[in-house]
Amino acid sequence: MKIKCIDFVTSIVDINNININVADMLWSAFSYVDIFSKDVIDNLVTEGKSEYESIIEILFDFYQLDRDNADNIRIMNDYFLKNLKKLDPEEYLNNPYVKAISSQGKKGPYVLKYLTYSPYQLFAYDDIKVDDKYQEHSAIGYFDTEFSYLALVNNQNVWMSLNPNEIQTMKPYIEKGKGQVLVLGLGMGYVPFMLALKKEVKSITIIEKDPAIIALFEEIIIPNFPNKEKIIVIKDDALAFLRKNQKGEQYDYLFADLWHNADDGLELFVALKRINRNIDCWLETSLIALLRRNMITLLEEQLEGKDESNYRYAKTYYDKLINTFYQKTKNLVLALPDDVDKLLDDDNLLKLALD
Repeated sequence: MKIKCIDFVTSIVDINNININVADMLWSAFSYVDIFSKDVIDNLVTEGKSEYESIIEILFDFYQLDRDNADNIRIMNDYFLKNLKKLDPEEYLNNPYVKAISSQGKKGPYVLKYLTYSPYQLFAYDDIKVDDKYQEHSAIGYFDTEFSYLALVNNQNVWMSLNPNEIQTMKPYIEKGKGQVLVLGLGMGYVPFMLALKKEVKSITIIEKDPAIIALFEEIIIPNFPNKEKIIVIKDDALAFLRKNQKGEQYDYLFADLWHNADDGLELFVALKRINRNIDCWLETSLIALLRRNMITLLEEQLEGKDESNYRYAKTYYDKLINTFYQKTKNLVLALPDDVDKLLDDDNLLKLALD
């Protein structure tokens, strides 16, 4: 690959590295649930700060950032403050599934039970957004009161939860559902429940390979469905089912949710899209952003002068992906910023990853 617009590519590499660092920072903030205290927030508000400013003030201390450093201020403003939002609990408590499904229970290793967000605990409430400079913006939400939500837990690990993130990120896929629908992955049955409410959806075929998940769904969850006659559950592996059934092309809409997060799902996302490009996948924006991160990593390595010998072996899936990108772009000339933008376009990244 020959890069002529070096300054432009360097600026994108810098943004990519910030995106990765901020993602790590957010993971820490989301994981350490005791960062915030309502009393501390109230005291800061009393001193004249807004709730949002108070949260940012606490994060400066948590990350041990210099408040006088211009780069730190810009990152906290652009990636945190601008994307922070206090959520209304009623918006989620009035969801049809939330109102209909409240039973708890256990089947095999899975436990259906309630988990709780503490006041001011931060979490992602939607998929990321990527701006025209390739800066990734995470939707950071919180409640100012305790908030409980139903979750499916396996050996203390959250398998799926009906938290604001799940509800918000599923909306666009539910809106697109019509006719005969194929859903890959059962979970707690949220998407099938919501699809079954739509008149334009005639049936929902769900593919799930875990018998304990199916048993829990059939015993505890589906009895509460208002349109359960639309639901068909088939025990099978998602990829195997697609390969045996004409890539799922007999269905009017296909949706896959087979991973816990984007990092966990990238390899399977690519495998699904290879079989049928028309499958909509949960967190698709984040998944494509991961493809872009790996392509930008390749651009960075090319600026450093790495050659063919660096792309022969792979220890991880990401290594394999970068090697693939290298082989498909090694004769590419990036003369102008527009050439770089075309390379990093969503459809082009998918094409390079799939073909």
